[in-house]
Amino acid sequence: MPRYLQIVHSIREKIDKGEWVVGSRIPPQRAIAEQFAVNRSTVITAIEILKAEGLLEGRAGSGVYVVNNRWSLSAAISPPDWENLTQWSLQPSSNQTVQSINELENRKDVIQLSKGELGPDLFPQADIAAALTKVSGELQEFGYGNGLGDAGLRGEISRHMEEYGLSIAPESILIVSGALQALTLIAIGILKKGSTVFLENPSYLHSVNLFRTAEISIRPISVHENGLNIEELFQQNIPKGSSALYINPTYQNPTGTTMSKEHRQLLMDKCRYFQLPVIEDDIFRDLWIDEPAPAPLKTLDKSGQVLYVGSFSKTVAPGLRIGWLAGPEDVVKRLSDVRMQTDYGSSYLSQVLVRELLRSRLYEKHLRKVRIYLKERRAHLLKLLRLHLSEYATWRAASGGFFIWVTLNKKVNMHTFFKACLNSGVLINPGFIYNDSHSTIRLSYSYEEVELMEVAIIKIKKVLEGQ
Repeated sequence: MPRYLQIVHSIREKIDKGEWVVGSRIPPQRAIAEQFAVNRSTVITAIEILKAEGLLEGRAGSGVYVVNNRWSLSAAISPPDWENLTQWSLQPSSNQTVQSINELENRKDVIQLSKGELGPDLFPQADIAAALTKVSGELQEFGYGNGLGDAGLRGEISRHMEEYGLSIAPESILIVSGALQALTLIAIGILKKGSTVFLENPSYLHSVNLFRTAEISIRPISVHENGLNIEELFQQNIPKGSSALYINPTYQNPTGTTMSKEHRQLLMDKCRYFQLPVIEDDIFRDLWIDEPAPAPLKTLDKSGQVLYVGSFSKTVAPGLRIGWLAGPEDVVKRLSDVRMQTDYGSSYLSQVLVRELLRSRLYEKHLRKVRIYLKERRAHLLKLLRLHLSEYATWRAASGGFFIWVTLNKKVNMHTFFKACLNSGVLINPGFIYNDSHSTIRLSYSYEEVELMEVAIIKIKKVLEGQ
């Protein structure tokens, strides 16, 4: 069968099966050409056939869309326009660049300087195997539980947080499926419609539309070299009873900044005065490289003003989907009830696995190895930046976490820059997905092989030379 007809049959099949529904945009011609190993003219021939059949329609400047399926053509009845319906959903779509990054992060043929996770060679396979062997004989019933999470895991997390200077009872801890779920529960379970959330700018939360799901007003507050701009925050109108501060004070994502001990005290004093609740996202705390970060804001909380969020996604593996939220017992109970209305709790197997990693101290052993690796990789990426990009950019090296925040010396169209890097085989995170208006990029040293880092930085240099 000619290749263009293979493409025709493939697209028809996806439409017939409902995989590509009416109103959806089909992949770009370039992507289809790569899939079938043909040139674009072959793809265009196939698309023209399907347009003639009435299945597809081209829209200027937008792409090619499914406008019918073969059943609707024969019945002369229009099927549901799912594309139109999703535009009115409670959850807005991600920025198109964010959607592209999410898809491309699984590609093996792209150098990954975007990923906010540990690389495969840092996965603690031996420790996970040892923990699984230990708990396999202890597994009993796999029930839904009470929404709070495994009592044993909450006890281990309580002991783990004592190392941060926090004394929080297991009853005040809620197990969640990663930090984003904790923040989602807060948005829908505590913050009322019309509330104001003061949000760091730039921040990774700008890339996920999280608080917008609950019709909440976002008020960006700038981040400088010492973290959140406290003076700017308290120049704002702060509605009492209908506002909250979200802050990532330790190895902030994406800038890597860490708020000093003095600024943490000042922030908490002012939040206490203005009765401003605080959501502290502290998911990178265990990944210190040079020295441990100042104690969490939660240690300065004497009145239950701070909801503290932690996670094992960054320190062990995202696939575990285990994090936690700590706060006043009544708030935790409220959120556990909301949790039971959504998914009935995190995976029991993941919970008992993390419990054993903490109990056996395998987690601490793993962290010591991770810190050494991250220190070496950070040093390697900084060396490459000095060697290749000194005349094009400046950067800020974090004292922990995964990222280096790079600011280009001249104004660049970052959408074009992102696409040019991608076309050369390098995936980066441009600053605009974090609501940053400057020419900035977030580079990760935690995932990619060190040999490929240099290849990527040289490719980025060539793109900058052509700007």
